[in-house]
Amino acid sequence: MDSTDPDRVVRLAVAEALARVADEDSLGLGEGDALERLGRGLREVLRRALDDRVPVTTPEFVDLCRDLGLHRDAFDLLGHYLMTALLTQHVGPDALIRVGVLFGTVGRYLPGARPVAHHNESPAARRRDVRSDNSVVGRYRRTKLPEHLPNPPSWTCTGCGREWPCATKQSQLLAEFGGARASLAVYLGSCLVAAAEDLPTLPLPRVRLRFLGWLPRARF
Repeated sequence: MDSTDPDRVVRLAVAEALARVADEDSLGLGEGDALERLGRGLREVLRRALDDRVPVTTPEFVDLCRDLGLHRDAFDLLGHYLMTALLTQHVGPDALIRVGVLFGTVGRYLPGARPVAHHNESPAARRRDVRSDNSVVGRYRRTKLPEHLPNPPSWTCTGCGREWPCATKQSQLLAEFGGARASLAVYLGSCLVAAAEDLPTLPLPRVRLRFLGWLPRARF
Protein backbone atom coordinates (compact mmCIF):
# COMPACT_ATOMS: atom_id res chain seq x y z
CA MET A 1 0.00 0.00 0.00
CA ASP A 2 1.22 3.51 -0.77
CA SER A 3 1.70 6.42 1.64
CA THR A 4 -2.04 7.12 1.90
CA ASP A 5 -3.23 7.13 5.52
CA PRO A 6 -4.58 3.58 5.96
CA ASP A 7 -7.01 4.55 8.72
CA ARG A 8 -8.56 7.19 6.48
CA VAL A 9 -8.78 4.74 3.57
CA VAL A 10 -10.51 2.17 5.79
CA ARG A 11 -13.00 4.70 7.18
CA LEU A 12 -13.92 6.07 3.76
CA ALA A 13 -14.16 2.70 2.00
CA VAL A 14 -16.23 1.03 4.71
CA ALA A 15 -18.52 4.05 5.04
CA GLU A 16 -19.15 4.09 1.28
CA ALA A 17 -19.79 0.33 1.07
CA LEU A 18 -22.15 0.33 4.06
CA ALA A 19 -24.01 3.36 2.72
CA ARG A 20 -24.68 1.44 -0.50
CA VAL A 21 -25.98 -1.68 1.23
CA ALA A 22 -27.99 0.36 3.75
CA ASP A 23 -29.63 2.33 0.95
CA GLU A 24 -30.68 -0.89 -0.78
CA ASP A 25 -31.11 -2.90 2.43
CA SER A 26 -29.45 -5.61 0.35
CA LEU A 27 -28.01 -7.33 3.44
CA GLY A 28 -31.32 -7.33 5.27
CA LEU A 29 -29.74 -5.73 8.34
CA GLY A 30 -31.85 -2.59 8.42
CA GLU A 31 -30.35 0.28 10.39
CA GLY A 32 -28.85 0.50 13.84
CA ASP A 33 -26.90 -1.99 15.94
CA ALA A 34 -26.44 -4.72 13.33
CA LEU A 35 -25.04 -2.36 10.72
CA GLU A 36 -22.80 -0.70 13.33
CA ARG A 37 -21.43 -4.08 14.44
CA LEU A 38 -20.70 -5.03 10.84
CA GLY A 39 -18.96 -1.69 10.30
CA ARG A 40 -16.70 -2.15 13.32
CA GLY A 41 -15.77 -5.67 12.34
CA LEU A 42 -15.21 -4.71 8.73
CA ARG A 43 -12.93 -1.80 9.65
CA GLU A 44 -10.84 -3.98 11.94
CA VAL A 45 -10.33 -6.81 9.45
CA LEU A 46 -9.76 -4.39 6.56
CA ARG A 47 -6.96 -2.63 8.47
CA ARG A 48 -5.23 -6.00 8.83
CA ALA A 49 -5.76 -6.85 5.17
CA LEU A 50 -4.20 -3.56 4.03
CA ASP A 51 -1.07 -4.12 6.16
CA ASP A 52 1.17 -6.66 4.44
CA ARG A 53 3.20 -7.03 7.65
CA VAL A 54 0.23 -8.48 9.56
CA PRO A 55 -1.24 -11.96 8.94
CA VAL A 56 -4.90 -11.77 7.93
CA THR A 57 -7.01 -13.77 10.36
CA THR A 58 -10.74 -14.13 9.91
CA PRO A 59 -12.38 -16.43 12.55
CA GLU A 60 -13.88 -13.56 14.57
CA PHE A 61 -15.14 -11.84 11.44
CA VAL A 62 -16.66 -15.08 10.15
CA ASP A 63 -18.44 -15.52 13.48
CA LEU A 64 -19.74 -11.96 13.30
CA CYS A 65 -21.09 -12.42 9.78
CA ARG A 66 -22.80 -15.62 10.84
CA ASP A 67 -24.31 -13.96 13.91
CA LEU A 68 -25.70 -11.23 11.65
CA GLY A 69 -27.24 -13.84 9.36
CA LEU A 70 -25.22 -12.94 6.26
CA HIS A 71 -25.19 -15.50 3.46
CA ARG A 72 -22.66 -15.81 0.65
CA ASP A 73 -24.65 -13.88 -1.95
CA ALA A 74 -25.15 -10.90 0.35
CA PHE A 75 -21.51 -10.99 1.43
CA ASP A 76 -20.45 -11.11 -2.22
CA LEU A 77 -22.42 -7.94 -2.86
CA LEU A 78 -20.82 -6.24 0.15
CA GLY A 79 -17.39 -7.23 -1.16
CA HIS A 80 -18.25 -5.79 -4.57
CA TYR A 81 -19.13 -2.42 -3.05
CA LEU A 82 -16.07 -2.42 -0.80
CA MET A 83 -13.68 -3.25 -3.65
CA THR A 84 -15.26 -0.51 -5.77
CA ALA A 85 -14.70 1.95 -2.92
CA LEU A 86 -11.09 0.83 -2.43
CA LEU A 87 -10.29 1.27 -6.12
CA THR A 88 -10.99 4.99 -5.79
CA GLN A 89 -8.51 5.18 -2.89
CA HIS A 90 -5.57 3.93 -5.04
CA VAL A 91 -4.37 1.41 -2.47
CA GLY A 92 -2.42 -0.59 -5.08
CA PRO A 93 -2.91 -4.06 -6.57
CA ASP A 94 -1.15 -6.00 -3.79
CA ALA A 95 -3.47 -4.58 -1.14
CA LEU A 96 -6.50 -5.22 -3.33
CA ILE A 97 -5.46 -8.84 -3.81
CA ARG A 98 -5.14 -9.27 -0.04
CA VAL A 99 -8.63 -7.86 0.45
CA GLY A 100 -9.99 -10.04 -2.35
CA VAL A 101 -8.43 -13.12 -0.78
CA LEU A 102 -9.87 -12.12 2.60
CA PHE A 103 -13.40 -11.85 1.22
CA GLY A 104 -13.03 -15.06 -0.74
CA THR A 105 -11.91 -16.91 2.38
CA VAL A 106 -14.67 -15.53 4.61
CA GLY A 107 -17.34 -16.21 1.98
CA ARG A 108 -16.46 -19.90 1.86
CA TYR A 109 -17.49 -20.24 5.51
CA LEU A 110 -20.87 -18.53 5.15
CA PRO A 111 -24.07 -20.39 4.30
CA GLY A 112 -25.72 -20.13 0.92
CA ALA A 113 -28.97 -18.24 0.57
CA ARG A 114 -31.93 -20.41 1.45
CA PRO A 115 -35.06 -20.18 -0.69
CA VAL A 116 -38.01 -18.53 1.01
CA ALA A 117 -40.70 -21.11 1.77
CA HIS A 118 -44.34 -20.03 1.77
CA HIS A 119 -46.76 -22.63 3.09
CA ASN A 120 -50.24 -23.06 1.63
CA GLU A 121 -49.22 -21.40 -1.62
CA SER A 122 -48.66 -22.90 -5.01
CA PRO A 123 -45.11 -22.66 -6.43
CA ALA A 124 -46.33 -20.11 -8.96
CA ALA A 125 -47.67 -17.87 -6.21
CA ARG A 126 -44.51 -17.90 -4.12
CA ARG A 127 -42.59 -14.66 -3.92
CA ARG A 128 -38.95 -14.50 -4.84
CA ASP A 129 -36.26 -13.71 -2.32
CA VAL A 130 -35.57 -10.16 -3.50
CA ARG A 131 -32.32 -9.80 -1.58
CA SER A 132 -30.92 -12.94 -3.19
CA ASP A 133 -32.16 -11.84 -6.61
CA ASN A 134 -30.39 -8.48 -6.25
CA SER A 135 -27.05 -9.97 -5.27
CA VAL A 136 -24.13 -10.21 -7.67
CA VAL A 137 -24.71 -13.95 -8.02
CA GLY A 138 -28.44 -13.50 -8.50
CA ARG A 139 -27.99 -10.94 -11.25
CA TYR A 140 -25.36 -13.15 -12.91
CA ARG A 141 -27.63 -16.19 -12.95
CA ARG A 142 -30.31 -14.25 -14.80
CA THR A 143 -27.95 -13.58 -17.69
CA LYS A 144 -27.00 -15.97 -20.47
CA LEU A 145 -24.18 -18.24 -19.35
CA PRO A 146 -21.01 -17.02 -21.07
CA GLU A 147 -18.39 -19.34 -22.49
CA HIS A 148 -14.91 -20.03 -21.12
CA LEU A 149 -15.93 -20.11 -17.45
CA PRO A 150 -13.92 -21.82 -14.70
CA ASN A 151 -15.16 -25.28 -13.79
CA PRO A 152 -14.22 -26.10 -10.17
CA PRO A 153 -12.89 -28.26 -8.66
CA SER A 154 -10.81 -29.22 -11.72
CA TRP A 155 -10.49 -25.56 -12.76
CA THR A 156 -10.69 -26.41 -16.43
CA CYS A 157 -12.39 -24.14 -18.96
CA THR A 158 -16.04 -24.86 -19.78
CA GLY A 159 -15.50 -23.55 -23.30
CA CYS A 160 -12.38 -25.38 -24.48
CA GLY A 161 -11.39 -27.82 -21.71
CA ARG A 162 -7.95 -26.25 -21.17
CA GLU A 163 -6.60 -24.96 -17.89
CA TRP A 164 -8.54 -21.89 -16.79
CA PRO A 165 -7.98 -19.04 -17.50
CA CYS A 166 -7.30 -20.21 -21.05
CA ALA A 167 -5.79 -17.87 -23.66
CA THR A 168 -9.25 -16.95 -24.95
CA LYS A 169 -10.51 -16.09 -21.46
CA GLN A 170 -7.39 -14.06 -20.73
CA SER A 171 -8.15 -11.87 -23.74
CA GLN A 172 -11.80 -11.64 -22.71
CA LEU A 173 -10.88 -10.63 -19.15
CA LEU A 174 -8.61 -7.84 -20.35
CA ALA A 175 -11.49 -6.49 -22.42
CA GLU A 176 -14.16 -7.08 -19.77
CA PHE A 177 -12.24 -5.23 -17.06
CA GLY A 178 -11.53 -2.34 -19.42
CA GLY A 179 -8.04 -1.49 -18.18
CA ALA A 180 -8.80 -1.86 -14.45
CA ARG A 181 -5.75 -4.05 -13.80
CA ALA A 182 -6.05 -3.87 -10.02
CA SER A 183 -9.68 -4.99 -10.07
CA LEU A 184 -8.83 -7.86 -12.41
CA ALA A 185 -5.94 -8.89 -10.15
CA VAL A 186 -8.32 -8.99 -7.18
CA TYR A 187 -10.74 -11.23 -9.06
CA LEU A 188 -7.97 -13.58 -10.19
CA GLY A 189 -6.44 -13.59 -6.71
CA SER A 190 -9.72 -14.86 -5.28
CA CYS A 191 -9.82 -17.56 -7.97
CA LEU A 192 -6.22 -18.48 -7.14
CA VAL A 193 -7.08 -19.11 -3.48
CA ALA A 194 -10.06 -21.28 -4.38
CA ALA A 195 -8.08 -23.24 -6.97
CA ALA A 196 -5.19 -23.82 -4.56
CA GLU A 197 -7.64 -25.40 -2.10
CA ASP A 198 -9.28 -27.53 -4.79
CA LEU A 199 -5.93 -28.64 -6.28
CA PRO A 200 -3.65 -29.21 -3.25
CA THR A 201 -1.12 -31.25 -5.22
CA LEU A 202 -0.46 -28.43 -7.67
CA PRO A 203 2.67 -26.44 -6.66
CA LEU A 204 1.73 -22.97 -5.45
CA PRO A 205 4.27 -21.19 -7.72
CA ARG A 206 2.64 -22.85 -10.71
CA VAL A 207 -0.84 -21.81 -9.51
CA ARG A 208 0.34 -18.22 -9.04
CA LEU A 209 1.91 -18.17 -12.50
CA ARG A 210 -1.22 -19.64 -14.05
CA PHE A 211 -3.62 -17.14 -12.53
CA LEU A 212 -1.52 -13.99 -12.20
CA GLY A 213 1.64 -14.49 -14.25
CA TRP A 214 0.01 -13.56 -17.56
CA LEU A 215 -1.21 -10.14 -16.39
CA PRO A 216 0.49 -7.24 -18.20
CA ARG A 217 2.92 -5.41 -15.95
CA ALA A 218 2.02 -2.06 -17.43
CA ARG A 219 -1.50 -0.69 -17.47
CA PHE A 220 -3.40 -2.24 -20.33
